[in-house]
Amino acid sequence: MDFEYKINQRQPRYQQIFDEIKKVLIANRPLDGTVVSVKVLASIFKTSRTPVYQAMKMLEANQLAIRVDKRAEFILKRPNTSFTSPVKPNHLSENNLKVFFHNTLDLEKQRSDDLYLDMEYHIANILPFGEFWINEQRAADHYKVSRTIIRQFLSKFAERGLIGKGYRSHWTVGPLSSKMLNDLFVIRSKMEPLALIDSVARLENKQITLWLERCYQARETAHILDQEMIKTIETDLHVELLSTSQNIALKRLIDQTQLALVVNDIFAKPMNSRPFTAALSEHIMIYEYLIRDAVDAAAMALENHILLSAKRTTQRLKALSVFPMPDIPSWLMRQPS
Repeated sequence: MDFEYKINQRQPRYQQIFDEIKKVLIANRPLDGTVVSVKVLASIFKTSRTPVYQAMKMLEANQLAIRVDKRAEFILKRPNTSFTSPVKPNHLSENNLKVFFHNTLDLEKQRSDDLYLDMEYHIANILPFGEFWINEQRAADHYKVSRTIIRQFLSKFAERGLIGKGYRSHWTVGPLSSKMLNDLFVIRSKMEPLALIDSVARLENKQITLWLERCYQARETAHILDQEMIKTIETDLHVELLSTSQNIALKRLIDQTQLALVVNDIFAKPMNSRPFTAALSEHIMIYEYLIRDAVDAAAMALENHILLSAKRTTQRLKALSVFPMPDIPSWLMRQPS
């Protein structure tokens, strides 16, 4: 039951929370008589307190909870338990309460991950088509989550360089120009080789061999290579290989230019293809140098690969200008002229 299902069903967030608490309560006798607070449940469900409070009022109306005085706390009551019988409240910490909601937490994490990827998809697809503003409240309404969740995601996108902040503190998307794209690739061409050199000492040959074998297999099946495999191969080289670097500041700077990694996925979809043979050969050369312990040669090959990627991607950006603009979600608004 991911967020797409919930949105399509147009089920309010408080109804989702009510249903999930009711299900967990019925399935777990030890929760009978447990005191829960709106604050703790909001933390567990990763949402604001308002939908949690509404859900708890619904539980109270269904005789599945009793409000504690006028506080934002409720005593959970299983069905068919008399409300007039003596109740000995059971106070559980948030961590102990999470044990009962472990399936819910898994769903919430999946829902959160899917939401993040959906927002990233729409932001990335609109980049070449001008400048847009992101409306936090509309995004929160669209995905049926709190603005806090949306703001957290937008902050992550900003850290990766996918969006920015305008002079009026609006979240801005685009425009993506050839110069901007080339500048990002040039920055990566200087920083990634440094991270590679710093990472090598902590890399095992079997891991490099695994990445190399994946490239060999991809080269043999280049005519049927799908986008997911290409993305995995790119992540191997530009993320996983560099992740063992202990230069935190350098890795942070590289992360801030991740837009350069996202754009090829953007361009591939409307074109229904993405020539990857040249890039594969460059990946293979880098790994083969590393296997032979020729670290400096591998670093030079990585720099050359990134600069060649810049040329290929810039050409795709020019070609993309002839394609129609994709559908724009309600929370993305055209920048006023």
